[in-house]
Amino acid sequence: MEWVVFSIGLILLGIMNPENFGTSLCLFEFAGIDFCPGEGLGHSIAYTFRGDFSSAMKANMAGPAAILILSLRILHIWQTLYNQSKHQQRKDNHG
Repeated sequence: MEWVVFSIGLILLGIMNPENFGTSLCLFEFAGIDFCPGEGLGHSIAYTFRGDFSSAMKANMAGPAAILILSLRILHIWQTLYNQSKHQQRKDNHG
């Protein structure tokens, strides 16, 4: 389930318009704090998917790293699931 959520999140951020500055989802801003540590992260990811690394770094320097980290996590989960299914198949075939 985790890989599905991460994949959908990356896809949605990848297709969003990074020029659109609408409602913020930052919990700090909802609490009345002006500073948000993840400010611009979604925009940075959207810019990165478009190959605009300069704008991505201006929006939030962690955007490209977030894509890499989440992608590696998704691949790790897939590898684990694949290995578990192979192990289960061997167990089923050999009793």
